Amino acid sequence: MRAIGVPFELAIVASEIGSYKPGHRHWEEFFARTGAERERHVHVAASLFHDVAPASALGLRSVWINRLGETARPQPTRELPDLVGLPDVLGELVAG
Repeated sequence: MRAIGVPFELAIVASEIGSYKPGHRHWEEFFARTGAERERHVHVAASLFHDVAPASALGLRSVWINRLGETARPQPTRELPDLVGLPDVLGELVAG
């Protein structure tokens, strides 16, 4: 985290809580620690197996960054070929 030069308010470390993707415990821990509203949460990721599928199972919205043009199962809330349109999609999903 120090190497990327961005301050973090919170870090949930898989090895500290014993939960690894595609498990759900790290998401549950995040919501428990932060009190964040699930309906305002959008998970952005490139992995269907590790991110989109568990987010869907938890009822969370997701944006799949599908750089390879693959077919999605399960379907993400939105799909993008790269990060260029992400700000607009996040604005739409969170505001809507």
